[in-house]
Amino acid sequence: MIGEITSILEQSGAVAVGLAKAAPVEESAWKGFLDWIRRRGHAGMGYMENHSAIRRDPRLLLESAKSIISLAFPFKPPQFREKDKEMIACYAYGLDYHDVIRKRLNRAVEEMRESFGGEYRICVDSAPIMERYWAVKAGIGKIGANGAVIVPGHGNMVFLAEIVTTLDIDCSGNPLKLDNDYRHCLHCGECIGECPASALLTDGTVESSRCLSYLTIEHRGEWTEPEAIEAMNTDAGKNLIFGCDLCLRNCPLNYDTPSTAIHEFLPSREVMELSKEKIAELKQEDFSRIFKGSPIKRCKLSGLKRNIGENL
Repeated sequence: MIGEITSILEQSGAVAVGLAKAAPVEESAWKGFLDWIRRRGHAGMGYMENHSAIRRDPRLLLESAKSIISLAFPFKPPQFREKDKEMIACYAYGLDYHDVIRKRLNRAVEEMRESFGGEYRICVDSAPIMERYWAVKAGIGKIGANGAVIVPGHGNMVFLAEIVTTLDIDCSGNPLKLDNDYRHCLHCGECIGECPASALLTDGTVESSRCLSYLTIEHRGEWTEPEAIEAMNTDAGKNLIFGCDLCLRNCPLNYDTPSTAIHEFLPSREVMELSKEKIAELKQEDFSRIFKGSPIKRCKLSGLKRNIGENL
């Protein structure tokens, strides 16, 4: 069964497939998450505090759940925006991964249901589940110093997804165990050193209130907190349009990895040519048309104009 399931999911575009028994999150990992919440590492992302019972025990996502399948989908682009242009996080060059991966996994799950029966719940960064924990538990990678999961052969430019299922799948063959040795991380310090606002901590967590990605995407309204203003006044902060991925671009483990083969993630002409001047002229109807199906729509036109120093 496990070989057939892996084959089906790899056909959906996944470059890593791992399995774990559905069970409560281990105490040490759960304590680490709660400590991060208590110190407000999640900044204004209040939803991280919700549904703690489900986040602790993913079996609550699906009645009679027995197994969790963890998957990684690569998004490294074949080329980046030119260096003289403002930064856009490269995960946003193509279509929204939430929609793309869910559509691909919907087809895979239908095939699995026909072959093996069972019930399934697809999670693509949308359910209260500790995806990095389950990626490590399922054996598809290790957490690096920048907090991202490193998948051997594909680095950490990957999206994670999970399938919670009632299938009782043998998970005994997983190659990795949950620990803190960061087996695939080089401990070179490049990611921490390249973070413009010192948002990356040495324990692999992120202080979101200083993270340029959070501040330009998730944060709503103007930046008023001192640490946010300081972060956005860095050279990198002044040169952003949407998000920041310097900690990924400067990770040596991403240098020689292949670019994505998922065509929906390939760069669009509109995003590659986007500039502050073009954003300043955008009207709502243009924004809705250009960024339909794009991750950039998440920050809304008001957020995009705020990011370049313009007010609506």
